[in-house]
Amino acid sequence: MLLRAAVSAIPMTAALGISAVAHAAPQPGVTQPDPGVPNSGGTQPGVSTPPPAAPQVSPQDDAHGVAPQSDYAPTRPDPKRDYPAAPIQPGDLHAPEPTPDIGVIVPANPRELRAGDLTAIAPDFLSDDQVAQLNGVLAGPEAQISQFTRSIGVAPSRADHIAAGALAGAAGGAIAGCIAGAAIAVLPAGPFFPIIAPVAAPPGCVIGGVIGLATGAVLGAGAGALI
Repeated sequence: MLLRAAVSAIPMTAALGISAVAHAAPQPGVTQPDPGVPNSGGTQPGVSTPPPAAPQVSPQDDAHGVAPQSDYAPTRPDPKRDYPAAPIQPGDLHAPEPTPDIGVIVPANPRELRAGDLTAIAPDFLSDDQVAQLNGVLAGPEAQISQFTRSIGVAPSRADHIAAGALAGAAGGAIAGCIAGAAIAVLPAGPFFPIIAPVAAPPGCVIGGVIGLATGAVLGAGAGALI
């Protein structure tokens, strides 16, 4: 019973925590549509139908900051590039510059739950609409991280890689932290344990989840920058 209560809080812990971390980060991007880039308006999280895949840019153009036009649509497919992500060039890094909004990534499979590099088929108790909503909550911060990283001179492919790693690390950290926090919260506490345990488990999950989320996001982003 207690374990089920803790585990049931994991998706919302990850979603809310990732959203809070992303909104706390600096937002250098353009807030209005860029007249020079088609469909560069605000993103629409939760949309379940992705746009058609656009041709990729060449590795050389990517390394010079050129992204496919599909990156600026409200939604875009998972960018499965057929070349390795461009390495970070320290000499190209600079202060944040205005950058068009980056589209949120929508899985082609409507039953797929996606948190950056982590993907899984949604359990049966989640409806298609709920899956789309969760994906939308998670995809919004991922797009913001990619946009910010591009704004400081990182190539689009590497920026997407860093953003996907950060989201995967955050989600994995939130899950581990939630389970650990719930377990600590329900450790024997004397004669009042049967009363304390049901009350303490959910807060322990949330607190542990947020700590794990922040740690995992940093580690995941670092891995995305290097690998």
